[in-house]
Amino acid sequence: MPLYLTAAHSSRVSKPAQRSTSNNSSTRRHSASPFANIPRTKASASRAKSLSETLDDGDDDEQWLETTGKVLPTLSVDGAKDVLSAMQHARATMFAALPDRAGMNSVRIAEVLNFQKNLPAIVSLAHVHAVVSASSKTERQLATLQAAGKVRKLRIAGRGNDISGTSEVLITMNDLQLLLEQSRVAAEVTSDFCNLLLRQPRATSIPAQALPASHVTALTRTGFLVSASLSGSRNLSLAGSSLVGMEKISRAASGTPNAVGGEAAFENLGGTGGAKRPTSGAQSTLGGDLTLSVPNLGPYLRLLNAGRAHLLELLGKSKYKEGPLYLLREKWDGAVDSDNRVSSAKRLRGEFSSVLPAKTKKWKDLYGLNFDWVVEECLGAGLIELFETKSVGLGIRSLG
Repeated sequence: MPLYLTAAHSSRVSKPAQRSTSNNSSTRRHSASPFANIPRTKASASRAKSLSETLDDGDDDEQWLETTGKVLPTLSVDGAKDVLSAMQHARATMFAALPDRAGMNSVRIAEVLNFQKNLPAIVSLAHVHAVVSASSKTERQLATLQAAGKVRKLRIAGRGNDISGTSEVLITMNDLQLLLEQSRVAAEVTSDFCNLLLRQPRATSIPAQALPASHVTALTRTGFLVSASLSGSRNLSLAGSSLVGMEKISRAASGTPNAVGGEAAFENLGGTGGAKRPTSGAQSTLGGDLTLSVPNLGPYLRLLNAGRAHLLELLGKSKYKEGPLYLLREKWDGAVDSDNRVSSAKRLRGEFSSVLPAKTKKWKDLYGLNFDWVVEECLGAGLIELFETKSVGLGIRSLG
């Protein structure tokens, strides 16, 4: 047997020869594909490019909202026509009601409710301007209320600026007296402090010598007075500063404050301020001005700034930083589970309906901050703009 004849050679599968016929096409092999004879071609680069452009155009559905040209400088609120009613409206609508299906345990619910309860009854000036126009009439109303001792203005040093509206807040005198009573300050201290405020209705700070040292200590510990030095402000008095001559500087030891002009060098070079003297904490508190404040002011300002930042973040996700107001409200609230007919039907079928409120940023980080309240805050601060559209109602646009 030849060596090249193996079992593999004999096991080869050979295709049967195709019988030729000219009359009947049924003799074609059934395994052949009807598309076998079609020539194959590669897609050109231009065709692929046009396809990608088409897909991009299809995904980009965002367009400029068609506006009527009318911009809303303020929001019309029923019953809020002056400064006092605007303040009451802002306080009443700050937080949303706790939903029945919140998805929070009792500890978290107590934490949220206590946080809302402990916030001071203050309103930013920007919020008042969002409900009542920032006009000379509004300013005259506010000045009249201050002169009558009904409203107190508090200036927050180091927090924003006058444009953003976080540097000035308002509180009624009744609410301030209620806070004093709740803080368990002695009745004598409360009486003297309120009488001092009534004698100086427009002052945002008072001299420490205007009250006894024990009163200042009690009010400072409870958060109603803050040392002005803590905010980084400088004393405008030049008392205590002395001129330092060049000959005195040259004789000073190297590395000492006197070698660079002393502690009053800034004022001696023409700057405004007083020489900073090393004094103890009690002496510095009793010797300078004290800024008016209220307890838990820090958490209020942090929540306010966080709400503004979250609203602007949601607007920044759109292409043109604008969108329908109702759509932004849905994003703020999240796709939460509710008691509507669709969600109830899904729950009965055992299907997943929506996210529970406890998982949303509104309740997780912002303690149930109301969407309309944040919109009014941003509108009064000049961070957003509300306008009318031709098809989707009110629109909102970021001005940042």
